[in-house]
Amino acid sequence: MMANFLDIALPLAERGFRVFPLIPKDKRPFAMSGESDHFDAATTDAKQIASWAAQKPDANVGLCPDEIFCFLETDDEAALKAGCADIPPEVWDTTRVSARENRCYYIFRQTMRTKRAGNMTAARKDADGNPIENLFEFKQNRLIMTGPGSIHPKTGKPYVAEWRSIPGMPDVLLNRLCELCGTPKAVTSGGMTADVKRETDLLDRFLACYEVAVTGDWFNKGKQWYRPIECPWRDTHENTNEGTSTCIMYIEGGGYGFDCKHRCAGKGWKEFRAEMESRFPGRKFSFMDAGPDVTIGQNTAVEEPKPPVDWRTRYMTEEEYQNVQPPEFLIDGFLVKRSITMLAGPVSSRKTIIALNFAHACCTGEPLFGYFNVLEQPERVIYLCPEMGAASFVKRIKQIGLGEYVGKTLFVQTMSDKPSTLDDLGDELPGSVVLVDSITRFIDGDESKSTDMRRFSQKVFRLVSAGSTVILLHHSKKNSTGSLDDGLRGSSELAAFGDSCWVTELEDWKKAYTCLSKMRNVKQRDFECKPFKLKPAAGSYYLTMEGEPEDEVTFKSRVEIQAEALLASILKESPKMGIIKLIKRLKEAKCGKGAKWVTMTRNRILGTAGVTVTSE
Repeated sequence: MMANFLDIALPLAERGFRVFPLIPKDKRPFAMSGESDHFDAATTDAKQIASWAAQKPDANVGLCPDEIFCFLETDDEAALKAGCADIPPEVWDTTRVSARENRCYYIFRQTMRTKRAGNMTAARKDADGNPIENLFEFKQNRLIMTGPGSIHPKTGKPYVAEWRSIPGMPDVLLNRLCELCGTPKAVTSGGMTADVKRETDLLDRFLACYEVAVTGDWFNKGKQWYRPIECPWRDTHENTNEGTSTCIMYIEGGGYGFDCKHRCAGKGWKEFRAEMESRFPGRKFSFMDAGPDVTIGQNTAVEEPKPPVDWRTRYMTEEEYQNVQPPEFLIDGFLVKRSITMLAGPVSSRKTIIALNFAHACCTGEPLFGYFNVLEQPERVIYLCPEMGAASFVKRIKQIGLGEYVGKTLFVQTMSDKPSTLDDLGDELPGSVVLVDSITRFIDGDESKSTDMRRFSQKVFRLVSAGSTVILLHHSKKNSTGSLDDGLRGSSELAAFGDSCWVTELEDWKKAYTCLSKMRNVKQRDFECKPFKLKPAAGSYYLTMEGEPEDEVTFKSRVEIQAEALLASILKESPKMGIIKLIKRLKEAKCGKGAKWVTMTRNRILGTAGVTVTSE
């Protein structure tokens, strides 16, 4: 049986595993060109994987521990489980990979404890003192694993994965591994001295002053103390999974530090502090004292010490719990009161027309799209549209029949007016629906940066706290497939803070005025709604439901539709054409697609699995 590197490696990379080529039917890696070794070269990039496949198409696939994954390998699974028989059996509920009976490895996600534990090997000897196969190897850093689908060098059979959700390694299992190896437990940090507590508290206040998100608790390696944070240069990272790869640190008897394992690894504490201070020029923080000298903005007043309070005051009380009301709909099954709803789609996909239909239902009380009943009309609708001039927007208002509501319950602002910011909104907010078309005009900074998007989200949360229901219009990523991952362009922070997200696109962009619009809710909190299609009325911007909501509505980009049609025609003539040649043919036809897309689409068109790893 021969391995196919491309077909094995791409699905693994899609799951987040960094891969590199191994010698065919072997566990050893190829030598890498340049100064990088295979651990440095390991990647999820489809182009690099395709390049390796072109050079060594029958290579096995190597994996290695990284910031996301660690591995527990055993040559005697029965003996290892016997040594863990007294701990909950659920610790083994993760993905298992095996090519031989009673031998396998388990995959877990890294935690700060697994990183503290490091690599471990539980060696064994027979009765005569001769070494025998290891009980287990815990691989946490810079060790090689043979990936699922690769060919075992002795059996000639593939490694098979039993895919399950991959959790962080349970502390109880990690502690048992430490015991079996005779090393100290990994889950107990050394206690902080008073001096360390004072310095780490001061660093925590610095992070709070400059709104740095922390992603974990303090932990130590000897006299070095680390706190995982979100890196300010996160957008330059190849791997967006943070883990504990970025930390601030305090060295006992030394000073402060900044440590990042990604491409900004050359930056230290000086650069980190300067970056945060540059983002908030109005804020000042002093490390000379833990209290009075810490100031934000122009407020230099020293607060009187507050008396200690019961820790229970930080949490919801029973009375508050009893008084919480269930979500209320403004529009039944579609729009929740005092929520954040998003509407995204490609350019020229009727987003504004759909939003005007929202406004029409709210102002008139008529069912949205002739289908979703209005249960409670808002006191007013605020429509902010700085992307369109007054003439164009008024034309749309007239054609949808909202003219009589302008200045009464519909308040409109276009690019022809002096633009307002979200911070300007005040007395009009309670009981209102606010439509922001589009959010690009209201973001201070870069929509791809999580820190800038977090500041924007705080502005939106203020509108909701003031009593409004917010609808945000935004663009999808290029060649969106209509999912939450690519339905919203920019940082994932945007998708995170919304309660609901609708994605739309035209069914046939060549018939922009007459074709159906497809609608899918890719994030549904507190309610469920199936995908559906909307039909435009002749001579009007009013949209109505076409048929009933469906279980599935397929979303494909223009480029993807064209590329898929071309690929199908090529495969009809040459069904055995390789991936590299297919990529080249698509590129020549100006329908360029990557190796991952070509492989998956080819397999679907030909009806072949194309992957030796078992599926979930």
